[in-house]
Amino acid sequence: TEPNRMTRSLNEVRPFRALHYNPGKIEDIGACLAQPYDVISPEQQEAYYLRHPHNVIRLILNREEPGDSDQGNRYTRSRQVLDSWRDARVLRATRRPSFWVYAQEFDIPEIGRKQVKGFIGLVRLQDYEQRRILPHEKIMLRPLEDRVRLMKSTETQFEYIWSMYQDRAYVIDNVLDDAERQQPIVDYFESETLVRHRLWRLTDAEQCSVITRTMEHLKIYIADGHHRYQAMLDIRDGMRASHPEAGPDAPWEFIMMFLVNTEHEGLTVLPTHRLLFGLEVQDLSGLHLSILEHFHVKSYSFNGTTEAEARRRWLRDLRDLEPGVHKFGALITKMNRYFLITLKDAEAYEEMVNLPYSSEWKLLDVNILNTLILQRIVGLTEEQLSAQSNVEYTKDLDQALASVRSGRNQVALILNATSLQDIVVIADNQERMPRKSTHFYPKPLSGLVFYPMSPGGHPD
Repeated sequence: TEPNRMTRSLNEVRPFRALHYNPGKIEDIGACLAQPYDVISPEQQEAYYLRHPHNVIRLILNREEPGDSDQGNRYTRSRQVLDSWRDARVLRATRRPSFWVYAQEFDIPEIGRKQVKGFIGLVRLQDYEQRRILPHEKIMLRPLEDRVRLMKSTETQFEYIWSMYQDRAYVIDNVLDDAERQQPIVDYFESETLVRHRLWRLTDAEQCSVITRTMEHLKIYIADGHHRYQAMLDIRDGMRASHPEAGPDAPWEFIMMFLVNTEHEGLTVLPTHRLLFGLEVQDLSGLHLSILEHFHVKSYSFNGTTEAEARRRWLRDLRDLEPGVHKFGALITKMNRYFLITLKDAEAYEEMVNLPYSSEWKLLDVNILNTLILQRIVGLTEEQLSAQSNVEYTKDLDQALASVRSGRNQVALILNATSLQDIVVIADNQERMPRKSTHFYPKPLSGLVFYPMSPGGHPD
């Protein structure tokens, strides 16, 4: 038997009655959608506010206002907006339980056009100890409190967390492919990211049943949304205490997820690069020598006219992956050369890292970078890394290199992406990756469907 497919029932995944934008009232639903709350800058927040008077930003990330208090704040305003939109029929509820098929078409530089497709449904919340729904990343306290307050105030789940399952027979994908032949409810091209988003409603009882039955035997791996999952566990536990009579099918026993097969060819993880600043000059000058002790170093020198060619060769060699080989790119301020650094001896490194984790965990590129380069060689502490006092993160390679050339940052450390297989193995090992280890792309847009949880509501 495959390790992720069990004979006993593991997960309960249900179609549900959703709240969604009413096409009879909103002509351009795309203008009401937004990126997930945790990647929206203040400038983007303002742009979403201006884009449409019913943009979902007013629900997921309402503005903070002068004079906010416990009685009136961004969370109570989200509730007022939600109630007014429901009253005005801007939002309407579906009568029949449905799954929602969601596809995104996008471009990856040097690879081309890809599509990722999954479905949005309700999943019964499980404590992590039950090993049915598995996290892979650490969480921070502040975003957790923020999401708990929003969901308590609105009694609604506005955003689906992105999760994965392993279905090597593609049973569910075949159902989703069938739905794609219909006319989509939403077909929106997001100009900022060049991503096309399409949504279909799946109401056929037999097709919905195929999805539910298949998911019963599969583990679920959280890809993106660990804070929202933990927030819902906290809310569920609080509601159980205050509504002991509600029973196992109470609406707060479920969380809305966007679920994608790990075997789907379009499932994409991008790397998150590290930028160092505020280092002493002697740290920088000693960096090269210290790295040579543990890494093979190859340099790609350039001048003003040869930079593009040097960069092309450097990136080609960095991306040329072989099993068991761990490579990083580096650019150091005021040096006209790119560096390719390759770990010399993985076994020696493992012995040196005296931490109670598996070999798979220790040999993640992001952990080699943190433990060997940032902590042992550069001398940053775990506290400094957590506080981001000398390190910042970016997904944008061009931005990373430009910030070092301009002198704003001193060092750019360029990573390869964490593999999907590594993410699954770490989760199965009951281990957690450091923050900023994975960046699933593209982000599912918020605003396609909502899940109301007010008492008396019911997921089916």
